[in-house]
Amino acid sequence: MIDKTTFVVVDLETTGLHASLDGIVEIAAVKIVNGQIVGEWDTMVNPGVFLPLETTQITGITTEMVKDSPAFADIVDDYLGFMGTDSVFVAHNVDFDREFMNKHLEKMGRSLLPNPYLCTFKMAKQVHPNLSRYGLGSLCTAFGIELPQAHRALHDARATAQLFIKFLKVLQNGGLKNLKDIPYIQNLPKIVDKSVEGQVSLF
Repeated sequence: MIDKTTFVVVDLETTGLHASLDGIVEIAAVKIVNGQIVGEWDTMVNPGVFLPLETTQITGITTEMVKDSPAFADIVDDYLGFMGTDSVFVAHNVDFDREFMNKHLEKMGRSLLPNPYLCTFKMAKQVHPNLSRYGLGSLCTAFGIELPQAHRALHDARATAQLFIKFLKVLQNGGLKNLKDIPYIQNLPKIVDKSVEGQVSLF
């Protein structure tokens, strides 16, 4: 049931757009249960390289700001502990954030994220198909959500979380109850319901 599911909205700031080549400089995660924000986690990350000028221009994050921050390897267990294995990974343009996370985990010889995942960009198009723009800033303006500093992970994650809560409420008001029926949700595990022979339930 959706109201008993934990959703974790994640946002990353990175040194570039290529998960195989670029590093993570900031991570934020906002946890949601039953339509309420119940926790936050964030950290800056030292990618081990000088930050490109373009990264600084977009995020405001400089090499000086991250030089004393922990490396990804030093915070990964804290992040995964906050995320949990039974939650749903949510992000705006989720493929980007998830690919960066998985590439960094893969480089460390760690298992990839097992979590189901969901994109608020795609959700917005499904729930509000008549909007002209679906970027995070445009959606925040349309729905009256504060975004004090775009392209900083915690601000973006908080704003995305509030959007997600609104979109999910629209779907629930329309009768949606089960996780498997949320539009565009991916990577749901299949669990056999042994109480009814031959039937299969999702998540």
